[in-house]
Amino acid sequence: MKLSLVSLGLLALTLVAPAHADRVLTEDGRIIKPLKAREEGAGYRLTFEIGEIVTKDKTGIAAVEIEGDMSEYVPKNEDEAKKLADGYIRYDGKWWSKPAYEAQLKKEYEESRKRTELLAEHSEWHNAWTKETKHFVFKTNTSPELLDYYAELLETYYGLMDKRVGIKPKGEYRKIKMTVNIYKSRAEFHELNAAGVGGGVAGYFWSYDNTLNFYHDYEEPSSSDWVGLHECTHLLTFLIDQEYQSQIWLNEGVADYFGSADVKVKKKKRGYDIEIVPGKLQTDRVLTVQQAIKDKKDIKLEDLFFIDRRDFRSFQYAHAWSFVYFLNNYDKGKHQKGFTKFFKALYTLEKGVPYERVPAAGKTGTGKSVSPEDIRALLLEKIKVDDVAELEKQWKEFIAAIPVDGPEARLKRGLRAVYQWEFDEALPDLDAAIAAGIEDPRAYWGRGRAKLWSGKGTESVKDFEKAVEMDPLNASFRYALSEGLAFKTVFTKDGAVDNPEAKLQAGLAVALDPDNERYREWYEEME
Repeated sequence: MKLSLVSLGLLALTLVAPAHADRVLTEDGRIIKPLKAREEGAGYRLTFEIGEIVTKDKTGIAAVEIEGDMSEYVPKNEDEAKKLADGYIRYDGKWWSKPAYEAQLKKEYEESRKRTELLAEHSEWHNAWTKETKHFVFKTNTSPELLDYYAELLETYYGLMDKRVGIKPKGEYRKIKMTVNIYKSRAEFHELNAAGVGGGVAGYFWSYDNTLNFYHDYEEPSSSDWVGLHECTHLLTFLIDQEYQSQIWLNEGVADYFGSADVKVKKKKRGYDIEIVPGKLQTDRVLTVQQAIKDKKDIKLEDLFFIDRRDFRSFQYAHAWSFVYFLNNYDKGKHQKGFTKFFKALYTLEKGVPYERVPAAGKTGTGKSVSPEDIRALLLEKIKVDDVAELEKQWKEFIAAIPVDGPEARLKRGLRAVYQWEFDEALPDLDAAIAAGIEDPRAYWGRGRAKLWSGKGTESVKDFEKAVEMDPLNASFRYALSEGLAFKTVFTKDGAVDNPEAKLQAGLAVALDPDNERYREWYEEME
């Protein structure tokens, strides 16, 4: 395979085997390999080939190992002193003879070179990696590791939901494996998606071609988990009965409830061990409903039952999620079993549930629809409630009583809006969280991102700089800062970014996270 001159330039930055390299172990488990790491003041000065990072303190750093260049190494005991005298070198937590050390560096260089070539080979969608599992066919141009991760995540979720409600595809869907497309960037997702979805969409399930589509957000991977699980909920409910036409408040409320999960990941030698715990409390949704109740603008339960798809926005999402959350958690799960029975009965159209045939997209041209009145009646029957007014009172009181930290909730709501590219909605919440004194670098990163993608790139730089100052070893913050710096810049005749500071920050992002394909591509654009 041939590499472009740009790629070769990047290889020179990231892959040439250094004569020496230290190791920085972060508290979140990452290993960073600067050429040199030395204490300076209360923090460290980390020297990379492209530049330096100086930390004001040791926050986030678990340990620093001086390796390779032993001239400044202070032996900890007599055994280490003897090894130094015999010319041994400490590297990767071990002591090596000089020939063995040089051989190890060469080996790592070759492995890194091969990996970079592999990533480049599969970086275009037509050459993306694929993987077939029990229920899905996955395709992605991110990395082999992310391919394995998302495959395990969604297979685990399929098993969880199958156990809860029973997923028994009918007809040809007994043999069809649904396709999951995971793109490496938002831009690529919107450029290549077959459904032509709008700019604010982060993922979708489309029964027309049996695909689940979303992108991996390298800056905030947890948001990709949420999108993937949310949209997979739609896919799985579709598989229960491919002709059933769902009602918007229930369909989105359930997807939001089950898709918002604690995802616990253990990396194994091969693949991942994943546990998914659905029903995570969404303080931002709670805050929205609490404010609506206080302002007497909350959606009434009878109105929610009959809400039209065209009127369903973020405000309605929050109410639908909160009602589903209430039904699963109120009074030690008083309504949970009843709600599960209701959901299963409705989506499987069990005997006795009335429905009518309606025009619908699909091979038959028709679908099955249950009226809002009958859905309402079925819910009340299964949870054994007669008085809707009392049910609404319980719902609103339950939500109103949930303790919410205002600044934290506004931060979360603001970040969610950023992930969904709803920047006008994000900025007031992030401004409020920062004004309230929230000490979270994501607040500044999120506000900077909202400004950047609202066409206010020059205003974003100060926020990104603040995020980097608070967390100097965060690669995504440096990548964002590079984008902000490049907003108003000079371009070469070849279209490359001619901005040394933007290029420096892009290079440091690559040095901090060398496996991140998006950061590599961005750096390449500046060569």
